[in-house]
Amino acid sequence: MIWLRTMGLGLVAALWAGLALAGGLAVGQAAPDFKVSPGEEQALTLAGLRGKVVVVFYEGKDQVERGRALKEDLNRFFDEQPPEIQKSVARVAVVDCSPANWFTKGFWADGLKEASQKEGLTVYGDWDGSMRQAYGLPEDGSSFLLVGPKGKLLYLALDTRKLGPAQYSKIRDLITQATTEAMAR
Repeated sequence: MIWLRTMGLGLVAALWAGLALAGGLAVGQAAPDFKVSPGEEQALTLAGLRGKVVVVFYEGKDQVERGRALKEDLNRFFDEQPPEIQKSVARVAVVDCSPANWFTKGFWADGLKEASQKEGLTVYGDWDGSMRQAYGLPEDGSSFLLVGPKGKLLYLALDTRKLGPAQYSKIRDLITQATTEAMAR
C-alpha cells in the first residue's frame, strides 16, 4: 500500500514537472534573451533590441513557407505604417541552424544570405538551438513570437499554420499597442 502511494506521488510529481516544461514560457513573462547571427557577422540579441517591438519568425530549415500568409499580412501592415513606427519595430527572421556542423556551417551561412536577399531583411541563424530551447519552440516547425518594448512576451504561436485572419488581426492590434508604448518612452 505504501509502495502504491509512493509510486502514485512519484507519477504525479513527474507529470507535474512534464507539464511545467511543456507549458514553458507564458505570455506576459519576461522573454528570455537570445543570440542569433547571420553567419560570421555580429550577433543580434534581444537585449540589444530593448525598447523596440520585436516581431520574430522562428523556423526550421525546410519550414520557411509555412508562415508565409502571416508574413505577407504583417509585411503589408508594416509597409502601411509611418516611418517613426517602422523604426520602433524590429523584424527578426530566425532559422534553426543547430543541425549544422563545422563542415556544413558555410553552406548554411550561404543559405541564410540567399534567404535574406529573397525576404528583403536579414535572416539570422540560431546556431546552437539555444533560442529554440529557451522559448520551447518545436524543432522543425514554424513559430511566431512578439516581444514588447519592455521585454515581455506579448504573443507566442508554436505553429503558424494554425493561425488565421482573427489571430492576424489580434497580432496587428498587439503590435499597434506595443509601438504606441515604445514611442511614449
